[in-house]
Amino acid sequence: MQNVFKESQQEEATPAAGGGGKRSSSVAVFLLLPLLMLVLLALIAYLFGWISVDRRDALDLVDEIRAASGERKALVAFELSRLESYDLALPERRRFLQGAERLIHDTRDGDPRVRGALALTLGRLGDRAAVPVLLQVAEDSDPETQIYALWALGAIKDPAALSTLEAHLQHQDAGIRKMAAFALGQMGDVRAAPRLRVALQDPVEDVTWNAAVALARLGDDACIPILLPLLAGNVPEGALSPAQKEELRINVIRSLRNLPRKPLREALQRIASSDPSPRMRSEARRVLEGRSAPPFEPVRDVASPR
Repeated sequence: MQNVFKESQQEEATPAAGGGGKRSSSVAVFLLLPLLMLVLLALIAYLFGWISVDRRDALDLVDEIRAASGERKALVAFELSRLESYDLALPERRRFLQGAERLIHDTRDGDPRVRGALALTLGRLGDRAAVPVLLQVAEDSDPETQIYALWALGAIKDPAALSTLEAHLQHQDAGIRKMAAFALGQMGDVRAAPRLRVALQDPVEDVTWNAAVALARLGDDACIPILLPLLAGNVPEGALSPAQKEELRINVIRSLRNLPRKPLREALQRIASSDPSPRMRSEARRVLEGRSAPPFEPVRDVASPR
């Protein structure tokens, strides 16, 4: 998606460890007074409306998207897609779904970033009532928006989306094919296995890898010839950065919980005992011990969905 959907990551400053020793009371007062002044100024600013405390929920943001225009509309839609919780009572949930659906229809000829963010939001909400509108967004004229809709359909796991996801495995856009494979793995419907086996022959590596991971999640052996080399770190030179390569192998490891075949288990044991990456060793042990794993990400991309 465009830059408005790229979340900046800032490292937190860690206090440096210093030596002990008592400071004089005058120094303590000198340091405390500016702090108290800042707190007082912030309080005054808040009381006079210069600073606002954002208590908006999902319904508030839907109304704000409708009222906004231009870049602001996309920014608020992105903010909605990143809410920590969509904990809405049933009547509010219905109002929210209706409002989001109207926004999608109203912006079908406008900024695709708004539709994409709304599709992400509906996927995170996880309500099957959103599937009909997401099926429409999956045919959007904007490829990025289609990708978000496919991710959302996979996240909701409604069998009604199966044929649409399978059809997108044949799309001319490789990014869309990749997300369709990933979403079918999310959905977990074994009826998708035949189409995913065909996708193993895709000329684009991203698509092949995601199809293999999806098949592993379905417990299908057809993925083994693709996954074994990836577990060993055999990725074409230059195809991935070191971080992407590790993320790929992590996703492969996580996919193997439903596929306890001997060659794969032996590969996991080798990783758990001797891989140079602590994260790789930890993930391999997690799968070998049958412990739950964090959510998957589309293979090669760290951000979800793209």
